[in-house]
Amino acid sequence: MSPAAAPLDDENLLSEILLRLPPLPSTLPRASLVCKRWRLLVSDILFFRRFREHHRHSPPLLGCFVEGDRCVSYTPTMDSPDRIPGERLSLQLIETCHSSVLGCRHGLVLISPDSRNHVLVWDPVTGDQHHIAFPPGFVGVANSIHGAVLRAAGEARHFQVILVGVGGEDKQHMRLLARVYSSEKGAWGPLISPLVPFEGYTTKGIFSMYVFGLSSVLVGNSLYWCLGGRSDAILEFDLERQSLAVIRVPPCLSKVDLLQFAVMRAEGGGLGLLSILGFTAQLWKRKTGFDGVASWGVATTIELDKLLSLNPEKERVQPLIEGLAEYNNVVLLTTGGDAVIMLQLESLQFKKFYETPNAFYHHQFESVYSAGTSIGGGHDGAEFLHST
Repeated sequence: MSPAAAPLDDENLLSEILLRLPPLPSTLPRASLVCKRWRLLVSDILFFRRFREHHRHSPPLLGCFVEGDRCVSYTPTMDSPDRIPGERLSLQLIETCHSSVLGCRHGLVLISPDSRNHVLVWDPVTGDQHHIAFPPGFVGVANSIHGAVLRAAGEARHFQVILVGVGGEDKQHMRLLARVYSSEKGAWGPLISPLVPFEGYTTKGIFSMYVFGLSSVLVGNSLYWCLGGRSDAILEFDLERQSLAVIRVPPCLSKVDLLQFAVMRAEGGGLGLLSILGFTAQLWKRKTGFDGVASWGVATTIELDKLLSLNPEKERVQPLIEGLAEYNNVVLLTTGGDAVIMLQLESLQFKKFYETPNAFYHHQFESVYSAGTSIGGGHDGAEFLHST
């Protein structure tokens, strides 16, 4: 009988071990330096697809995208050696004015150019761009639309774009809109357009979706956006049922400003909310009781002035929400000056992000990315540049 192979000599076992390395940009390039055998394994595209899928639900927060004049700029949040230079993942646009980032997910960025007649799906790593014309039913309501992009589990090539918005209204009703684009089919699906009563949902008497708002949040099989000029409702799109619904927020949040409120994933799963009133943050969770009735409850209260060493008497304004990372549960806050603070909502660890002269929405880029690094040099070098 031949002796058993050492664990690292077993190709399948080695692959399983490397598969479980942390999903940081420097991980696979570093592993490739061990030996030629490791380099060949981790540079194989099939291995990377498995690596990416294994860490699909726990991607690191690499940085943020911010819309600007004729550009979408990227700012890294990680430290060296995992820090990706901003110029590597920034995009210059040919549009003549301001374009809006609608969201980032699964390695893709969804952009609404200033022409407001199409959306752009952009892969920051490969540079691939897909320009998709607005479907019927959305032309003419461009100021009241939002959207999301995602890939199905295990899918590397194809993606979906979900557009949601607000159509016509009368004195009692507002028509919600949704359509799903499939890159595999190259076409938009049917229009989903329920008519809903609006006076009971908003203090201002109208619904309003903001292109310049926060990105959607994916919780289970549903996408969620904030609704209303005073953020007193949430729009839900169920990806499986292809249906729209409106969810009321807690009554005490019905009049808060958009920058004081964000949809998030609750700890332990399910739909959650983050609200900031004054210098107090509260994490809410929506639960369904035995009677089938869903209600909101406060799960955690955070005194931001104490945690962040803020002085309420000297600060010009209360902390405001500029972005939220759905997988990492990290919120970006402005605190009255130019500082932007990253706060992890479970561990309560925080750090200064960077200085910014203006307040923008930050769209967090959470992705499994292997940094473009030539390993070994010369013609024997292997270049890693992958993302999801």
